[in-house]
Amino acid sequence: METRIFFNPGDSIANIHDYNEAVRKGQIFKRERRNNDLVIAKGPDDEEYAIFYAKDAAKEPGAGQKPYQIKNKL
Repeated sequence: METRIFFNPGDSIANIHDYNEAVRKGQIFKRERRNNDLVIAKGPDDEEYAIFYAKDAAKEPGAGQKPYQIKNKL
């Protein structure tokens, strides 16, 4: 599932270098909060994974937003 989407980096819940750790933290966060869907996305610099609320995604770039590659949805 490779989808490019735009997020404001300041809206991320967490930034993690290891994909498996990002999935684990996202699952814990979702279980504790039980509110909105989350996405794990690879950052524009390909160095780390970020966890975002899916509702914060934009199809087109806006002010302060950067492209991310969606890797997983929780």
